[in-house]
Amino acid sequence: MVVIMKLVRWSSLALLGALGGCFEDPTNIDPDTGSSGDAGSETAPTGPGTTTTTTSTATVGDTTVGPTTGSTETGDTTGEPPLVCIDGVLEPPVGSGLVQTPTAPAGDDFEGSCGGAGSNDVAYQWDVPFDGFFVLDTQGSDFDTLLYLRDDCEGSELACNDDAEGSVSSRIVGPFGQDDRLLVVVDGKAGETGTAVLNINPVECPSADLTGQPLPETFSNVAGTNTHGGACGGDGNPERAFRWQAEADGLHAFRVDTGAFQPAVYLEEGPICGGPQLQCNGPAFGRSEVMRVLSAGEYVTIFVDSTSGAGDFDIDIELLAETCPGAALVPPIVGDIDDYGNVMSSSCGPSGYQEGGTFYDYADATFSWTSPGMVGDNSGCDITVTSGFGVALSLQQGSCDGPEVQCEEGVFDAAAGMYSATVSVGHIPPTEFTVVVSPTQEAWMWLGGSGFTIDVNCFAVA
Repeated sequence: MVVIMKLVRWSSLALLGALGGCFEDPTNIDPDTGSSGDAGSETAPTGPGTTTTTTSTATVGDTTVGPTTGSTETGDTTGEPPLVCIDGVLEPPVGSGLVQTPTAPAGDDFEGSCGGAGSNDVAYQWDVPFDGFFVLDTQGSDFDTLLYLRDDCEGSELACNDDAEGSVSSRIVGPFGQDDRLLVVVDGKAGETGTAVLNINPVECPSADLTGQPLPETFSNVAGTNTHGGACGGDGNPERAFRWQAEADGLHAFRVDTGAFQPAVYLEEGPICGGPQLQCNGPAFGRSEVMRVLSAGEYVTIFVDSTSGAGDFDIDIELLAETCPGAALVPPIVGDIDDYGNVMSSSCGPSGYQEGGTFYDYADATFSWTSPGMVGDNSGCDITVTSGFGVALSLQQGSCDGPEVQCEEGVFDAAAGMYSATVSVGHIPPTEFTVVVSPTQEAWMWLGGSGFTIDVNCFAVA
């Protein structure tokens, strides 16, 4: 999972260097869908003197700076003398193709925490033009690059990235403050050189930030885009996207209520649209809800999509007191769903039901389970729930904080009068998962009662 941390601006703002994102074309980011470029996670520094690195990155924009296109050797827009260690000042400060320059003639002047020793590098001064989230990336370079930021020639490293997911380009995403002066270094991996391309673009999706805002709040999707969709619906219907940063560690509920349309909520990692999807939940009587454990400072992007219609909706985010997962899965598990609270959601079941004008949340039994590790092409584990009620069985990576990897709705066995559903893992190393059991129907429809059993069958275990 991408580690996202709140960064302290060395003057007065914060810088973020480890945020997830995924785009098909980093030069063309849709304001509500964020479609562009490759995806991944960056380093997330917490301020001067602190550095965190990862080997994947998040992409937002596309900018290139070069000695002949968009860089200057003298000064900046404030009239201050430039940094003494640079190859140029990025001017203009944002855009695509700001830099396109060979690194072979350059010296080996810098090294980042994610690499760069023994490789030639180029360095540029970036004067941030306005407050906001920006993406810095090296997409378009013809060699394996590293990208890192410093607050001065000899100052603290603020972020370092090697390899945006699915490529050898590098990417850093974060919030920057107007007039902040940064040193941007494009380096080579393990001695590689080539034509360095640097791109810097503002993040356009999501266009709204809920961080620090009083919630619940009412919005409208009438003017939203209609390019987002997924397993929980929304294709061809208007949606809105929001950024939010967790203030505290814990289990968070993201809820949307509306009487104007049937909503579907999607939750993605990172502060930009297109990051790895954590969860989605479809509509249930005008409500949709996604729950996830987040760390303080972690950013997520929330899509409020519609499966039919448009209009006003209320969005709320709540830090819950409950713990998720609730217990370890030591099979066989025999339980009663009435003994559990509402702590999780899934993509194949509703979050609750409505009766007499009141919405009631379904309970969720959550269990931590680690796959034992498999050998052989036909190895794996099957996790099966048998229940007296209509059931959804979800398998999520991590401890209620990772992406949903499988969700199956139960099938009714008339002869046994019970429902059953199975999720599976195959030939993988030991991996931590959360197993979630949730009802999909009101209690009066539970033909076999509120009890359930979970069994795990593994074969070819290492």
